[in-house]
Amino acid sequence: MNDLRFAFRQLAKSPGFTAVAVLTLALGIGANTTVFCWIQGMLLRPIPGIERPEQVAVLVTAHGSAQWDTASLPDIRDYAKLDKVFSGIVASQVTPACLTVDGHAEWMYGQIATANYFSVLGVRAVAGRLFLPDEDRKPGGNAVLVLSEGFWRRRFAGDPAIVGKTVDLNRRSFTIVGVAAGDFHGTMSGLRMDFWAPLSMHREVASFGSLEQRSDHWLHTQARLRPGVSLEQAQAALDTLGANLERAYPKDNADIRLRILPLWKSPYGGQAVFLPVMRILMAVSLGVLLIVTANVANLLLARAIRRQREIALRQALGAGRLRLIRQLLTESIVLAALGGIAGVCLASWLVNLVGSLVPQTYLPVGYDFRLGGMTLLFTVLATLASGIAFGLAPALQIGSPDLAGTLKEGGRGTSLPHHRIRSALVVGEIALALLLLTGAALCIKGFQRARRIDIGFSPDRVLMAGLRIGMNGYDQETGAVFYQKLEERLQSIPGVEAAALGSWFPLGFEGGPNWDVDVAGYARKPNEDMTIPCSIVSPGYFDTLRIPILQGRSFTAHDDNRVPFVAIINETMARRYWPGMDPVGRKLKIWGGSRELTVVGVARSGKYQSLGEVPRSFLYVPVQQNTWDLNISAVIRTRGDPAAFAGALTQAIHAVDPGVEIWATLPMSTYVRAAFTANYMAALLLTLLGIVAATLAAIGIYGVMAYVANQRTQEIGIRMALGAQPFDILRLVLREGLWMAGLGTLLGLIGALVSTRGLAGLLNGVSPYDPVVFAAAIFGLGSVALLACLLPARRATRVNPVEALRSE
Repeated sequence: MNDLRFAFRQLAKSPGFTAVAVLTLALGIGANTTVFCWIQGMLLRPIPGIERPEQVAVLVTAHGSAQWDTASLPDIRDYAKLDKVFSGIVASQVTPACLTVDGHAEWMYGQIATANYFSVLGVRAVAGRLFLPDEDRKPGGNAVLVLSEGFWRRRFAGDPAIVGKTVDLNRRSFTIVGVAAGDFHGTMSGLRMDFWAPLSMHREVASFGSLEQRSDHWLHTQARLRPGVSLEQAQAALDTLGANLERAYPKDNADIRLRILPLWKSPYGGQAVFLPVMRILMAVSLGVLLIVTANVANLLLARAIRRQREIALRQALGAGRLRLIRQLLTESIVLAALGGIAGVCLASWLVNLVGSLVPQTYLPVGYDFRLGGMTLLFTVLATLASGIAFGLAPALQIGSPDLAGTLKEGGRGTSLPHHRIRSALVVGEIALALLLLTGAALCIKGFQRARRIDIGFSPDRVLMAGLRIGMNGYDQETGAVFYQKLEERLQSIPGVEAAALGSWFPLGFEGGPNWDVDVAGYARKPNEDMTIPCSIVSPGYFDTLRIPILQGRSFTAHDDNRVPFVAIINETMARRYWPGMDPVGRKLKIWGGSRELTVVGVARSGKYQSLGEVPRSFLYVPVQQNTWDLNISAVIRTRGDPAAFAGALTQAIHAVDPGVEIWATLPMSTYVRAAFTANYMAALLLTLLGIVAATLAAIGIYGVMAYVANQRTQEIGIRMALGAQPFDILRLVLREGLWMAGLGTLLGLIGALVSTRGLAGLLNGVSPYDPVVFAAAIFGLGSVALLACLLPARRATRVNPVEALRSE
């Protein structure tokens, strides 16, 4: 307690020093706390509200060399029989739906899920009940709903009487049986689900998916491991059963295996989007904390010089080395604690920054970032570690000095080792700052390059409208008529240049479907991935999105069920399967060979899932030959701002059927920003942290040079008295500062050359060793370092020799 009281008195005696140190520490600790909170919410705890999340893993389907993020229900039920490995496997799929209560309709997102969904995940009910064990077995026979607690409180003000109430979901009567508790928002990380319906109601709620077909991989799957079972043991069991299923079902399960992954490696949800960025941000924020620690260590070393007489006096009075180290470390940890408290306050404001960086979308994106127990524990450990680290530098300098010389007025016997340590710390700061600035500059250039990437279509002046006509009672025949009338009506809207329909659009947050394709005349290699992403489109699709048809023709109104099935492929697929040949007229088969398609055109290739993807095959099929899909959406190309056409678009749809509602409208230029999210976040956040790092490094080198100039005041006075010119003094002081900057730059350059390879996934064609970027970072940091050296050097040239020598 005496040490603590003395530490607080010492810090109070130097309010300027204390304020600078605390604010510097707040930057470093606050940045690390913020990033760790993001990692905790996105990766370490991606599904809040479940019991023992460390036992829950993700199951995905591997087909040869390809990996799908979904699985089929028959496969899932077979794998669930591995009861010695898993205590349960759950499956679900996300879907929008329209809920009508007392005549008020509201679109929301939810999941259809297996009946064991809540029991396996360990989610409890705050009102009513959850699913019963057999409520996913009878197709169309379990019209029950479970609401999220957030939606229950927001929409029904937490009224417990809602349990047992009948509501309309997609114009079908459902009974609300319960409310899921607390923070649980579903198993799609980053999305907030408002309801859950049993998987048996998939046709009524989602209008897609099959409960019987093994070839229909459409369900996201999680499994709970039994205590003591490792991921490796689970994978071995999955491989054995997968081989048995392949023998039992050679048509549907050839080369099909399930792979188990930890939750943080999930290929879908927020983990897939944010994992690369969070890895980099964690490394960068730790680098900033190291720079902060070095800066505070420099401040303490400078302060230790002024306290040499105090330390010598304590030693003269009998204080031992360990006693003095304890006192100095106590002061450092108190200082770190104050910085940690300020850092937590800063982080509590910064943690919600991610939400403002995610582009607008029709999906219910939302994270609930809180500075919980794990985050605060991390902050305490980071604070303690940094306090010990920057406290050791001055503490370990306590030796056995010449007490008599030190106690004399002006004794400076121990300044040399302090100066060497301070110089080494500044060299380290500059190296780290260059590394961070190089990474930031690469990400900025990568983001700029991403904005100029040719994505293969034009999203400008295009408005999208999501439709789910299956909820309105449409079937294949009536749906085909609706789509035909709708496209005609859309094209007649004043100001609309082109209109089209499509089941999936590229570069959004949602992935698209993939079909396994057999190409006539092409011999499939062992374990070759022949799954190709596809979209069901209308004849006007290519004109609306400005996708050129390079060979053959586009779809026409005559491509219906009365003529042979046709397809349009992209040029990448043409080169892969028919190199050097005309693919028009060639045949391919889908759905296990049950449908043969004739290629009638070749469209220009583009970007489909991400900006950094390698060129990939893509397949288009016409709406009028694929009327089984009742989730086709509309797009229009306008002559003005597409958002201004939302009302006209709604009127056109209601003119065809007043009962069909749009569940989401969004300009396509906004929709495709999802593909830029990771690049934008990395560029912005790394730039901010890089600027902080460069500023701190500049402060560090300025502090050392100011201290050096001050310590050499008498020497400078003597030199000037003997005839030295201001330029000579300027060169003398700058030489030492620039030597530190040069050594730090060299070390930082080596570190950058080693580490920037980790940024390759965010650079979009920019080399991680781009010489222009490296040169710009070196020039920028060098300029800052030169300025930081120049200010104290110029001050040294103004030393008055008389004043400098007077104390002698």
